[in-house]
Amino acid sequence: MSTKIDNKKPLDGYKVVDFSAVFAGPICSRFLLDCGAEVIKVETPKVGDLTRGIGGITPVFAHFNAGKRSIAVDLKNPSGQELVRELIIDADIVIENFRPGIMSKFGLDYESLKPQKPDLIYCSISGFGQSGPHVGRAAFAPIVHAASGFDSAHTHAQPDDEFHPPTWDIMVADILTGTYAFGSIQTALIGRQRNGIGEHIDVSMMESMMSLIPAHIQAAQMDEPAVIGQFHPVKVKDGFVMLCVVSDKNLQSLSVALNRPELLTDPRFVRGPRAENFKLLATEVEHWSATLSARECEAALNLAGVPCSIYTQVEDLFSHPQVLERKSFTSVSNERLGNFLIQNIPAKFAHFDNSASNWVANLGEHTDEILAQSLKLEASEIKKLRARGVVS
Repeated sequence: MSTKIDNKKPLDGYKVVDFSAVFAGPICSRFLLDCGAEVIKVETPKVGDLTRGIGGITPVFAHFNAGKRSIAVDLKNPSGQELVRELIIDADIVIENFRPGIMSKFGLDYESLKPQKPDLIYCSISGFGQSGPHVGRAAFAPIVHAASGFDSAHTHAQPDDEFHPPTWDIMVADILTGTYAFGSIQTALIGRQRNGIGEHIDVSMMESMMSLIPAHIQAAQMDEPAVIGQFHPVKVKDGFVMLCVVSDKNLQSLSVALNRPELLTDPRFVRGPRAENFKLLATEVEHWSATLSARECEAALNLAGVPCSIYTQVEDLFSHPQVLERKSFTSVSNERLGNFLIQNIPAKFAHFDNSASNWVANLGEHTDEILAQSLKLEASEIKKLRARGVVS
């Protein structure tokens, strides 16, 4: 059995100055922190990250920002810009998800910082990238879901003949883009280690979402595209169960579970036609599954080796045996919010700990500490900055 290395994380020693807010940038920097990097979160005085909410802190904010130290600085103030510039000179990584062009107005864009910090890894996250005709457009996740072709591909896969674009409360684009940024930053760190130079990383939410529909992108280029398999849940007495019959082995397992050997030679369900006829196959399964509960159906299909799952409710995840065994959550304690769970990064190391932090900072909680420790400012100097509204 592998042994964890006490108090060590793979990114120990790296420092991140994080200007990002809401979801995409913050999940990237939180993952870096979970892997050992120090993260200084630069926030707007009085308001901070929008996910803090009216009360100044929320469980959602904690999920994306646990363990980050918070400094509140007015970036529109030249003195504030100079403070964070000094923080960056001592850092390895900058993350920002302002609309393109905003950081250059502050003199904090990559090109402005590069002469002083040529080995800086600078990651810009935006809706449409740092170039192109849509560069100035505002972009939240649902906007990018629509713009990327993802919503259309998803909608056309639904059984209704009419086009009904989906309604969203799951921010797929944010989490996916943040994950790409997380991997890209570490790739750039390896490049810096080998070549000694920094990098400006331009991560686009739109292109991140496009990466989810490769089969549809290829099909759109063909005169006679192959059918893209559409998977359908099957009805049971108390709801639905999802199953996937992709390979001939899956079909063989299904035929055993249903005691229907004729499915193996049915011309509709052999390899090739099976993708086009999956709804018909689901109907065949329902002759059997409709007499079972979801749990009974899942158990029988699993026993036969058919890939399947019941539809787990979110509230059931906290007692889910797989989630518990994997230690998928960390408990966070906060004086305002009490105790609650946030999810750990969904990758585990054999020798290093990368679980989430169990605390979350109030807005500007570490302003004095960071200015004193990192910039060596005296208490009297910090007091003057606060009086002028540069920091809070």
